[in-house]
Amino acid sequence: MIELIKFFRILFLSKNLSRERLKDFTEDHISRLTAHNPGGIFTAILTAVTTAYNNYFGDLSSESLNIAVQKGKTTAMNESRTNLETYLSDGQKLIAYTYRNNRSTYEEFFPQGMDEYYQADLPTLETISDRFKTVLGNHSGDFTSGFVTDYNTVQGLFITNRNAQHTAMSDVSAERSDIETTKPALALQLTKNLLTIGLQYVGDESKCDVYFSQEIINAAFVESERKIETEINPATTDNVFDNIIKGTVKLSVTNTGSEDVYIGFVETASTPVPQVAEQKVSPGQVLGTNAAQAGWSTDKKFLNATNYSTNVTSYIVEKV
Repeated sequence: MIELIKFFRILFLSKNLSRERLKDFTEDHISRLTAHNPGGIFTAILTAVTTAYNNYFGDLSSESLNIAVQKGKTTAMNESRTNLETYLSDGQKLIAYTYRNNRSTYEEFFPQGMDEYYQADLPTLETISDRFKTVLGNHSGDFTSGFVTDYNTVQGLFITNRNAQHTAMSDVSAERSDIETTKPALALQLTKNLLTIGLQYVGDESKCDVYFSQEIINAAFVESERKIETEINPATTDNVFDNIIKGTVKLSVTNTGSEDVYIGFVETASTPVPQVAEQKVSPGQVLGTNAAQAGWSTDKKFLNATNYSTNVTSYIVEKV
């Protein structure tokens, strides 16, 4: 059967083609095209593919830098949160003693006890630590100036580091949004190059090897039988593996992005993975499991990944 439709598809977007393989393939193609450009007939597509390459892999470089910055800001924020919680915990004892005969004033500081601060998510901790600051200011005359000043310093550092983390996360999200555009653009241009060169040499199949490395593509798809390393677009479900036939297969899952990814076995290649805690892989998290523990059964043989966020993110799944 002659499938005419395949000539209208954008190639090189497959999840089986990792970033590294796509990089190697494109660099190899640019080198070959530069060396075999008789009379400059391919100068336009050479320029276009070089621009698309620089755009995509330039975004990846920026993303890597921004992720490193984000990790540093997150570490600083976590340290400042710990310091804030320690100061609040130590201060609770002083406040409890100061208002030992005035429970209502004590509860202005700790309406739900210290657990409210320990258990708060970051946005809530910002709010309730500001509340504590306001109450402390209202009753500053009951404490030494050093106690008030030190709290304001510790809480201020937490807010500063939290804002810095927000900014770093926004920078990562911006780069991932760029990647959502620049990777398909590179895949599109590579496809145009293939068709343009093929049109120039219709009937001469030997020219394919002059301009493209089939070996890199083949190696990528062989590797993809055991390992997938890819980005996943917002509100998207990927089929990772559809060839796992028993529950004892061991898997390693890594979230290399900045958004939660939900990974598990489902009924079909297009079925979203349920957005439940046991299927969630958080940014930076590395999990080791086997197929059965990840939900594999005779009715659920498709290992899928779902990104419920509004940003591009990435992951690695490997059979080990």
